[in-house]
Amino acid sequence: FTPARFNLATLYNATGRNQAAEQVLREGLEHTPEDGELQYSLGLLLAEEQRLEQAVQALGEAARLLPQRVRVQYNYGLALQHTGQLQKAATAFDKAHRLDRNDPEVLQALIILYAQQRLWEQAYPYAEQLARLYPDEPGPRRMLQEIETMRRRAQNN
Repeated sequence: FTPARFNLATLYNATGRNQAAEQVLREGLEHTPEDGELQYSLGLLLAEEQRLEQAVQALGEAARLLPQRVRVQYNYGLALQHTGQLQKAATAFDKAHRLDRNDPEVLQALIILYAQQRLWEQAYPYAEQLARLYPDEPGPRRMLQEIETMRRRAQNN
């Protein structure tokens, strides 16, 4: 039942019929409200449509139902971040990081979250780890250098 709904919603979404996709997902959730995959799909669809408050609700439910899924925790964190719920976003990103310490998107999300708040000390270890994981990539090295610079400036003030 759920895979069929999920596949149909995916097809609708891929063909630009997001309203139909949402309807299929919501109908599925009426029958199986504890289905984390349906909640997650609904949350992603709502986020794609910039309906972020609703996305936070659906992704939060998905995060509760699928606590071991890195992507679910990560996307929940992004939705929280985009709605200004920075402390909750940090918690979601931290949970994703505990599930996979080397996920580059999670590391980058933590770096950006803390950098936005000018919390250079908190951002630094994640930037250092990302640069260590990708020593041949210039982006992580530049990010680490920038955070080191901002960190030093903050310490001198």
